[in-house]
Amino acid sequence: MYYGSSGSQITKDKMLKALNKLGDLLRQNNQKLDLVCCGGIVSVLYHGSRHVTHDVDVLFPNNPRITELLKTLVDQVGAEFGLEHGPRDKWFNDSVSFIGLQSRSNTVVFRHSHLVLKAADWHEMLAHKLTAFRGDRDINDAVHFLKEITPNDHSAILKKVTEYRPFVPHVADELFEKRFNQVWEKTHGKP
Repeated sequence: MYYGSSGSQITKDKMLKALNKLGDLLRQNNQKLDLVCCGGIVSVLYHGSRHVTHDVDVLFPNNPRITELLKTLVDQVGAEFGLEHGPRDKWFNDSVSFIGLQSRSNTVVFRHSHLVLKAADWHEMLAHKLTAFRGDRDINDAVHFLKEITPNDHSAILKKVTEYRPFVPHVADELFEKRFNQVWEKTHGKP
């Protein structure tokens, strides 16, 4: 979850077309990828809780050759679909690598024969949304992420979410817990 924003937005329809095209290009290059994603793409494609996102946040493979191929294909798809591409901002990017995304779930967000995107763990995505907390969109995303976590044990969930809290940007413990409680109350009522 990149904490900045390029300003552009990708609709669900355009995202699906672009991801399918990226999968087709990977197939043409005899490459299959299974990547971890987080952020708005999960809200758009998995929950359907919003219709747009700024970008697709994924962890790129830990292989320079495959990463370079992926970047080239992402730029090609971006040019074809009028999405951000180039040396800095990309519609499909690994900007989450700076926060050290640690988890992988079995929750499939997008599937193509040569490109599968799986969500990070709900606890970790919730931790990142509580850290970013840029307004109603992040709060709404956080509510959906919290709804996925069972059982509804306030203390246990807060503890695990706190373990995934990113170092940057720094959010004081009290503020982080206050944000968690705000999302909890919207989801389950008073703790």
